Amino acid sequence: MDYETVNEQILNLAWDLRTADDATVADHQARLRLMAEQITDDLWRRRALQRVNKLPELIRGPQPGKSPEYSQAVSLVGRAHGLEGPTDERIAELKRTKRMVADLARQAPRNEYMTIMRMNSSLVRLIEWLESADSEA
Repeated sequence: MDYETVNEQILNLAWDLRTADDATVADHQARLRLMAEQITDDLWRRRALQRVNKLPELIRGPQPGKSPEYSQAVSLVGRAHGLEGPTDERIAELKRTKRMVADLARQAPRNEYMTIMRMNSSLVRLIEWLESADSEA
C-alpha cells in the first residue's frame, strides 16, 4: 500500500460522500485507516492517517468565516467585482483590494486565514483577464 493510493481514494470520497450520513463517512474512514496503516514508510503512513482524519472536513468543504475580518473581506471582494470604469483604474483598484484582503487574512483568526486568502484567487483571475483583454485591444 502507498500514500498515493490512499490519498486518491480520499479525494474521490470527498466528492462522492458529500450527502452521506456520519455513519457512512465513519465506515469509509475506518476502511481507509486500515489501508493507511499498511504503508511501510513512517512519514507517509502518518501523512495518510492525517488525511484520513480530515475526510469529514474535506467533505464539508471550507466553512464561511464568522470574524469581522471575514465579513470585511467578503464585502471588499464583492465591491471589487462590481467595479466599472477604465481598465487600468479597475486593475489598480483590484490590486489594492487584493492587498487589503491579504491584510485582513493576517488579522483574522488562524482558522479563517486560508478561507479569506482564497478570496483573492477570484481577484487574481479578474486582473489577469483584464490585463490580457487590455493587451489585445
